[in-house]
Amino acid sequence: MHQQRGITGLETAIILIAFVIVASVFAFTILSVGVFTSEKSKETAHAGLEEARGTLHPTGSVVLKSGSVAGTTAVVQAIFTVSMATDGEPVDLAPPYTYNDTGTDPDVSGSSSPTVVSYTTKTKHVTASEWTVAFPGDDDGDFILEQNETAEVTVWFHQKQSDGTYALGTATNDFLATRLAASDKFSLEVRPAKGATFKLEKTVPPSLQTVMLVD
Repeated sequence: MHQQRGITGLETAIILIAFVIVASVFAFTILSVGVFTSEKSKETAHAGLEEARGTLHPTGSVVLKSGSVAGTTAVVQAIFTVSMATDGEPVDLAPPYTYNDTGTDPDVSGSSSPTVVSYTTKTKHVTASEWTVAFPGDDDGDFILEQNETAEVTVWFHQKQSDGTYALGTATNDFLATRLAASDKFSLEVRPAKGATFKLEKTVPPSLQTVMLVD
């Protein structure tokens, strides 16, 4: 008697089908991961482009204004201009405050501001400062910064009183360290709703004047 061992055609077919199914599932998984990764990369690229297209950048120098009351002098305002860095989406600069040079300034605008301006000194950090905006030059009457427009942002460190002086906190229970004095360092940070944040780091001149230009 001769023993014969082998494999039938049916078994071969089953094995081949199993290999094909496993290979198909593996290929589908690889393709799915590739498509998902490609979509994520595309979303990241679009997000980066959107971030760059909405970016603000400062133009020119920072102007500081000082005020005096009861023998105390301090920086009361910081003014800087911004424009759009690249062609792209307009930036909403609706301010949280306004001013009209009557009574006390600035005044609460009553609307929520999508852009946040903060400032930091050696002893103080204000996350959401009081700031106003004006559009010198081309202005279409809204608070949306567009191409060919320049916005002038004024950060108010102290409130202007009806008599023209500023509330510098000269009472005996106030801290002198909360005021910007000569040679003090400070930084301003602008965070628009869309686009990159930028920071201005400056030093107050060693001698306070009514109006000072800081490069």
